[in-house]
Amino acid sequence: MAGSSNERKKEKKEKEVIVLTDSDSDDSFTSEEFDWNEPEPNIIFMPSGLRFRIPVKIAKAMGIDRCLKVTIKNRRGVETTLNVTAEPKRGKKKNRYSVLGWPAWVRENNIKKGYLCVLEWYPDMPTLFLRDVIEE
Repeated sequence: MAGSSNERKKEKKEKEVIVLTDSDSDDSFTSEEFDWNEPEPNIIFMPSGLRFRIPVKIAKAMGIDRCLKVTIKNRRGVETTLNVTAEPKRGKKKNRYSVLGWPAWVRENNIKKGYLCVLEWYPDMPTLFLRDVIEE
């Protein structure tokens, strides 16, 4: 007889790619599942707009929910540490994690408005690595 449904779920682990929007929407678009044990990076596609909200799952996985800071390392290897605020969602118990100083970081790195930042992240490491900037 096959294992329980929980065992089958644990066996089927895949990576998640998240595309965020800079709107007020809490929705993110996911294309795959997380693999928490995979050594390869997880990816976030973030528009270079005014707001950067880190999804709750990712904030917890990276440890951002505990330290309320995130380091962003650009393609030249320069690291910038930004504060993160935990804002309660309206009518929900979960927080939203907003990166303070995102617009300034985008300007300082000569990323034009409307471009898409490809960021890598790893569990238990509150650092985002800028891997690419895509012109939309």
